[in-house]
Amino acid sequence: MFVSTAYAMSSGGGGGGGSMLDFLLPFIIIIAIFYLLIIMPQRRQAKKRQEMLEAMRKGDTVVTTGGIRGKVVGFSDSGKIVRIEIAKGVEVDVVRSRIDAVGKLPDAEQGK
Repeated sequence: MFVSTAYAMSSGGGGGGGSMLDFLLPFIIIIAIFYLLIIMPQRRQAKKRQEMLEAMRKGDTVVTTGGIRGKVVGFSDSGKIVRIEIAKGVEVDVVRSRIDAVGKLPDAEQGK
């Protein structure tokens, strides 16, 4: 009554192994999606950041990764150190890679 008939599969035919492509295709698709969604945008963002840092000039307003805002007043001979003025007469040296933003940033005095 509750027993169903079991049929043995034939050893030939289509139920067995499958091809190597059938096995690798899901992994290839996952790697492609990972590349398109994560690696490509990250490379694009790193390239854009590098261009921003290379385009930095004297007089630009910058923000460091620590949140210090100032104006570029000079560079070291190697170009790896940026001297920024954070207040009148107060200058600090910052490693170029620690600059987070460059450009026209709103002045604190403009709102007054």
